Amino acid sequence: MRKWIPTVLLLVVLGAGIVYAKSQNFFREQAPAARQLVQLTQGNITSFAITGKEGKSVELTQHDGKWSMSKPQSYPLNGYMIDNWLAAIQNVKLGEVVESSPKDVAKYGISATNNQIQIKTKDGSEHTFAFGETLPSGDAVYVLSDKKEVASVPMDALSGLLLGAADFTDTTPFDWDDDKLSGLEWEGQSASWMLKSSGDGGTVESSSTAWTLNGKSVTSDVGTSLSQQIKNLASSQSLRKASELNKPVHRFTLSVSLGKQDNPQLVYQGWTVNGDPDTVWVVPPQSNWAYGLSASDVERIEQAGHDQAQTGK
Repeated sequence: MRKWIPTVLLLVVLGAGIVYAKSQNFFREQAPAARQLVQLTQGNITSFAITGKEGKSVELTQHDGKWSMSKPQSYPLNGYMIDNWLAAIQNVKLGEVVESSPKDVAKYGISATNNQIQIKTKDGSEHTFAFGETLPSGDAVYVLSDKKEVASVPMDALSGLLLGAADFTDTTPFDWDDDKLSGLEWEGQSASWMLKSSGDGGTVESSSTAWTLNGKSVTSDVGTSLSQQIKNLASSQSLRKASELNKPVHRFTLSVSLGKQDNPQLVYQGWTVNGDPDTVWVVPPQSNWAYGLSASDVERIEQAGHDQAQTGK
């Protein structure tokens, strides 16, 4: 009996080793790491074009680190949206391959003209991604990558990728640095007011700077409120070329002073056009574009400055 003891001990040790190995997944086949839809760095991308469901396209091009819109118009850009889009597409994971070298992609709802993204890189290569119908699971859509294979991507990722020109356009006409603000002068149809600092330009958020509104002392909170209300105004419609405004009628002028009193002012002009009294088109300084703001929002800003000047609070 004793001669079997070493064998029994060996079997016990071996069995314990197998149990431990299974608990650590040593015998389980490791799932392959999820692939990225785009395997490029932001610095290598020189342009990208997006074509939506209706065939409308937007194309953005990068030159020397600066992005511009080449299609459909050279609208001013929202830099945050570009950064977010580039980060989003680099984070999209591909699902399992559905079909390699597909001959008929129409069965996946993939079109040659809609729902596509084309990316160009510094080395001259192009990458095309065409998106199709929803998978039976309901949580992903088919994607054709570089015409080589059909796989899938999460549906929630798609909404942040297939954007249009309006999504990348900066729709806020008013922009200045509040840390350098030394004055705001509004001249409108219904009311006019002037916010002014006592120094050569501090910040409206600084308690050490004295501010006046139409000559009456006000707290820095008043200046902050007026400045932010104006800067938060955004166009709810497509921008128009300023030169194409039809018989514009002057609605207001906003002059912004930054720093010392002898510094050049930023002058914003507001206009209305025939047949559209509910929209005020704002042309920023040195801009070729007009931003359509609600006439009621413009009236609210105009009246807010006037009312606060009356109360001096």
